[in-house]
Amino acid sequence: MYSEMTSRMSQTFVRHAIRASTVRASHRMFHASVAAMVNVGDTIPAVPLYGSSPGDEVDLAALTKKGKSVLVFVPGAFSPGCSARHVPGYVSLAPKFTSDKGVSGIYIISGNDAFVMNAWGKELGAAEGTVKYLADPSLKFVSALGLDFDASKFFGNKRSKRAAVVIENGEVTKVWIEPDNTGISVSEAKNVIEEM
Repeated sequence: MYSEMTSRMSQTFVRHAIRASTVRASHRMFHASVAAMVNVGDTIPAVPLYGSSPGDEVDLAALTKKGKSVLVFVPGAFSPGCSARHVPGYVSLAPKFTSDKGVSGIYIISGNDAFVMNAWGKELGAAEGTVKYLADPSLKFVSALGLDFDASKFFGNKRSKRAAVVIENGEVTKVWIEPDNTGISVSEAKNVIEEM
């Protein structure tokens, strides 16, 4: 009798353990799901970005539907790496991107607000109107592309990974994403123009 009772208790325990582990596994899978990182062949989302003010809504999906564009993602406006090296490289090479590679627009995108991006754009300059600075204050666009990361240690919140993406006729054709999220070795303008 004792062994029969022990056997039933063991079976019940095993059933509950299996059920609990299945629930935990499915719970983990559900919560671990994140947006896949942007890849060649993808289209960009129709999520609004902002130009010189919060009222200046920009539909980048529509703007990049025809021709060739470069999207440049940066962690933060006015940060040293972005201001001293990453974005100035695109500004200085903008004429070559246009003449040699047929690029009609270079869009600098950051999780800052429109006023900050506008001021930063004025400070860094734009080459013949080719370079435009766009705000993604809620990171909806960046997150939809899987390019957000937890930068709370440095910036206090999530930010965009440093990256560059080439769009041709609405489709992603090339992607450069910094492996450490913030470095400038992979997505630097000279590398992008060379590999286009």
